[in-house]
Amino acid sequence: MTEFTPLEYDDGPLVWIDCEMTGLDFLNDKIIEIAVIITNGNLEPVDEGINYIINTSKEVLDGMNEWCINQHGKSGLTKSCLESKDSYEQVIEKVLKYIKKWIPEKGAGILAGSTVHADMRFLMIGMPEIMKHLSYRIVDVSSIKEICKRWYPSIRQQDKARRTTESAHRALDDIKASIEELKFYRETIFIPVENPTKRGTTPENERQGKTAI
Repeated sequence: MTEFTPLEYDDGPLVWIDCEMTGLDFLNDKIIEIAVIITNGNLEPVDEGINYIINTSKEVLDGMNEWCINQHGKSGLTKSCLESKDSYEQVIEKVLKYIKKWIPEKGAGILAGSTVHADMRFLMIGMPEIMKHLSYRIVDVSSIKEICKRWYPSIRQQDKARRTTESAHRALDDIKASIEELKFYRETIFIPVENPTKRGTTPENERQGKTAI
């Protein structure tokens, strides 16, 4: 694996996040597992990533909807939540420290994942410290999937065919699958990747709609 130093804005850092929750109601449900993998703009991971399971009471877990009770029970996540030593606050601190280690510059890292807008809602309410360090933009692989479904249906079928296992809905595995999916789309529907050049763009002047050439 390539040896990485902390990434800067021009490296195009992507902060891949996937969360498992007690449900999909971001106003009432809670994050119970979070995983993060950071890549550069070429989808090369800086390391193996991190994965934390949040200690959650039996009362909260028993209140999950039927799908979550079945799926998280089958995957072993429910049991792991009861046994975890990491509190919600401790996990926030550890995740933010990890992201800042690899992307010190506020606003340089872009949230990425599959249907990651859903995770973002939970993060904005439950872990706003993390979202404040990231860019206001996101890379959602599901958007590319939906465009491919409409414009390149045969390639969308190829994507389905290459999947040999069903998702266990565990955070770190789902991130790895999302990265591989974006690599697949890059190789099949995008023109060849150009070598990145530093153009002097920063998070601040991008927010102002300016690009320094």
